[in-house]
Amino acid sequence: MSSTIGPVQNGGTMRFRYASLLLLTILGVRALHAQEHGDHILTGYVREEGRNVPIAAATLEISRSGSEANALVMSGIAGEFLFRGLQDGEYVISAKKNGFDSASVTVSVMRTGAPEATILLRRTAPAGVGDPGGPISAHQLQVPKGARAAYEKGRRLLEDENNPAGSIPAFEKAVKVFPSYYEAYTELGIANYHLGKVPEAETSLKKAVELSDGKYVEPLYLLADLYNSQRKYQEAEPLARQAIALDNSTWNSFFELARSQVGLKLATEAETSALRARDLAPQNSQVYLVLANVHVLQQNYQAAVQDFDAYLKLDPNGQSSDAVRRTRDKLQKQVQSPPDVNPHSTPTSAAPQP
Repeated sequence: MSSTIGPVQNGGTMRFRYASLLLLTILGVRALHAQEHGDHILTGYVREEGRNVPIAAATLEISRSGSEANALVMSGIAGEFLFRGLQDGEYVISAKKNGFDSASVTVSVMRTGAPEATILLRRTAPAGVGDPGGPISAHQLQVPKGARAAYEKGRRLLEDENNPAGSIPAFEKAVKVFPSYYEAYTELGIANYHLGKVPEAETSLKKAVELSDGKYVEPLYLLADLYNSQRKYQEAEPLARQAIALDNSTWNSFFELARSQVGLKLATEAETSALRARDLAPQNSQVYLVLANVHVLQQNYQAAVQDFDAYLKLDPNGQSSDAVRRTRDKLQKQVQSPPDVNPHSTPTSAAPQP
């Protein structure tokens, strides 16, 4: 039997920005009590002031009176964030993102838990405009008003109203008015995938890569995601590498690279990529699944058990949690088996691969 954990595609659902499998919203609005070491977890959301829409990829840090700020974290695709390892006390959470004014909130963490925090950022640049003077910003400034209006309508339908079918005509209008609108082609790919139209999604994402001359990171790692989900690891791997070369601070790119390398059975390289994804997004449960796949590939079952424990700590009630628990328990038995009992056996149970 293969020593890798067999991939389960979860109905073929792609981990695009809106895929629920990646979200930490399972933590919900409840305060989490102290875990194994008596530490607290604090969750919250970053949203745009006035519109109340989520802001992804905002940079957040948390500090306690008289102490230095903790390591930076990034808000997720639904604007969610998480800090762990907190003691009782008063904390200041600061958030910032290009195109918005920075903002801070104060949160009290007590023995009984902590309230969910919401940070509102006020927009200072038009929607869709990136860093001033950057290539994407210059491109965005060329977008005609009609195309931008159609694009924003499409995003609203796709993100806020969860209506991918309704968003497609809007994105199609945007690219008709402005044929080089690669951001709209990216969103069109996402909408089509949510409708199960995989060929159309692939075509749109490839068009976005072509129009941006491979300098827009999102369609690169999304296309790698699509190919990984189809087990086309040879196609996914160079796209993920290209995304990393463009922006090595994006966890998604390292995550997709690790998935493709697991599929290609490049265990050492996959471990390096997966660890980098974990370091960039330690609050994301999915990175621990790909790490578990790496460690099973290496037959390092004790490490895989620890990876599954980390996943379950973050996502105890998710879609894949029961399957993960079953595989984790069987791996634990494998670790505890006497060395002379079937020493060359490998686990045959499948757990969801990210």
